[in-house]
Amino acid sequence: MPFYKTNNILNHSHLKMGGFTLLEILIALAIFGYAAVGLITQISNYQFAQKNASQKTIAHWVAMNQLAETRLEKKWPNIGVTRGSAIMAGSVDEPKTWYWLQTVSKTTEKELRQVEVEVRFEEKDENPTTRFIGFIANKAIKK
Repeated sequence: MPFYKTNNILNHSHLKMGGFTLLEILIALAIFGYAAVGLITQISNYQFAQKNASQKTIAHWVAMNQLAETRLEKKWPNIGVTRGSAIMAGSVDEPKTWYWLQTVSKTTEKELRQVEVEVRFEEKDENPTTRFIGFIANKAIKK
């Protein structure tokens, strides 16, 4: 028998294996999963808020334009409700139509009328996207 040490490559019991255990990998994946879900939720909330703010801004412009048109008519507005639509924003191929509802009512001042303009994103929407209230003085119309 020869007097030398043989290297048994097949016997790995004396080597320490490096790496992660299955439990460590599962815990890391769970942490990553929770973080990814949280991040996606935050991005979704941000996008919704951004879209909502844009819609409210455009709806407010529509309401202000409608009140300005009422003031420019140079006649005392009749008390009552008027409906209409306006095109604003969207794209060249698909312009966006906004639907407004204008309510003119008396005030405690004889020469002053209140004009409330509600603007909706869709005509069938129950709640308006925005509501704008202004006043028109009869003296300003007579000039």
